[in-house]
Amino acid sequence: MLVVGMHEGMGMSGRRAFEVLGFCVLFGAVFYTWARLAPAASLPSYVRDPAYFALAAALAAAAGFGVLRLLRVRRASFERLWLALFLAAMPVIYLWAALLAGDRDAVAIELAGLVIFGGLALLGYFRESFLILGLGIAAHGVAWDAWHHHRAGFIEPWYPQACLLIDLAFGLLVAIQHVGLPDRAAAAR
Repeated sequence: MLVVGMHEGMGMSGRRAFEVLGFCVLFGAVFYTWARLAPAASLPSYVRDPAYFALAAALAAAAGFGVLRLLRVRRASFERLWLALFLAAMPVIYLWAALLAGDRDAVAIELAGLVIFGGLALLGYFRESFLILGLGIAAHGVAWDAWHHHRAGFIEPWYPQACLLIDLAFGLLVAIQHVGLPDRAAAAR
């Protein structure tokens, strides 16, 4: 993986450059999904519809992480908490949509996703690992969103693709945080 290969010998300025690029890619993915994938919607849709709510929440999560990274003094433990909460909340969107649709089979599957990604969030937070959190966010896109694409009739059809793009960009940005900032798992080796 690119991030693991960069870990050795990359200085703080190199990670910072990748981080800036990562934020650009993340915000580009968010705005692309908003402008090109998601049909225009009224403001109440962003509260009532899980897919539109998730799009607004992804923008808020990305902006919040950006603000945290701009602080003069790094608060890595709070950053990890922010990211763990985001990762744990991601599967709630599909669960919410399945509940609204009354699809009991889908609810059972989405509850499993809540356990899986909630577990990854807890693991990443308590192991103090940006790498686990980043891989968990990316895995939500690769495993969960890709699986839901063309399978989940209970969510907006554009949503799995939009979430996949955002998750990959966000996951890469978070994994970059691992570079040059040893976490407990890396320090134990």
